[in-house]
Amino acid sequence: MSVELGSILKALAIVVTIIVLVSLFSKRKKRRKASGPLRIQGESSPLPFEMATSVAARMPAAELLSRLQLLRGGNAQWDAILSDLNPDGDPEVERLLSEIRGPHLFVPHVGLSVMEEACKRILAISPNADALEVLRQAVRSQEPFVR
Repeated sequence: MSVELGSILKALAIVVTIIVLVSLFSKRKKRRKASGPLRIQGESSPLPFEMATSVAARMPAAELLSRLQLLRGGNAQWDAILSDLNPDGDPEVERLLSEIRGPHLFVPHVGLSVMEEACKRILAISPNADALEVLRQAVRSQEPFVR
């Protein structure tokens, strides 16, 4: 009986250790996210998330809008949405798409609508905008509702 109790206590200790580590990691991640973008001393603009990678020209916002409308009309799921809206695998576009996908995981049509509205707003201001500007606007516009 003492062997069984010892095994149970060891298993319980492992589970508690895992829970503590996950808790610490999530708090650390939240703190890092809350601190905002890095800044160079004396510079007023934030550093880009991926400085080392040079990115080819991004998809124009007008093309993004037509793709969004086709995807929404076809009841696309997230795997098709992600591959169609980021065909070049741009890491910043991928990050923003993931931020939009998170709260709309089970309702992709809502995520598409958020992006479509942001696209229309950005195009009204700047007809030469690209997908990155649209996705940043989409993330900003959903913040009050998903946080």
